[in-house]
Amino acid sequence: MNKQPILDLLKNYQTSFSEEIDFQKQIITFLEQNDDFALRSNLIGQLTGSAWIINKERTKALLIHHKKLNRWLQIGGHIEENDHTITETILREVEEESGLKTLKLLSSSIYDIDIHTIPQKKETPEHLHFDIRLILEADENEKLLPQNEEIVAIKWCPLDKVQILTEKNHSIKRMLDKMIDYTFSHTTK
Repeated sequence: MNKQPILDLLKNYQTSFSEEIDFQKQIITFLEQNDDFALRSNLIGQLTGSAWIINKERTKALLIHHKKLNRWLQIGGHIEENDHTITETILREVEEESGLKTLKLLSSSIYDIDIHTIPQKKETPEHLHFDIRLILEADENEKLLPQNEEIVAIKWCPLDKVQILTEKNHSIKRMLDKMIDYTFSHTTK
């Protein structure tokens, strides 16, 4: 995957959240210093992609319960060899983890960014995920067919219940807070 379009997205990203300003600088530095930014062999970490998926009415978000991390999270994952863009990574992950096929990208701009630590698991040492997040819309009536062994459960959760379910996950709270202020004036058509 060519990292320049990702760097361009990051450099154009504007946020009012101070932690994201820090994340933005760190992710840009990580990308500039690591040509192997997507490879699991990079012991620092990997660039990953996630989706904040909301229903058409903007009243629910789709969450998965992740088996290894034992937490409710947004859908996302690693860049694969056949992915040409971060958007392709995110859309592929959503389809793999939810079975959803009818998705609408609400903006080609970044919705959120995060850096989080992934704990050591067997031979894989603790490392970072440098996560780029896009906002998608899906039909909550489309059948969910999770096809990933890492998923314990998947469900549409009312926005006013997401924070309770995600156990005060600051990253999820930030994406929820953005829902209040987010305008779709730059929505893709």
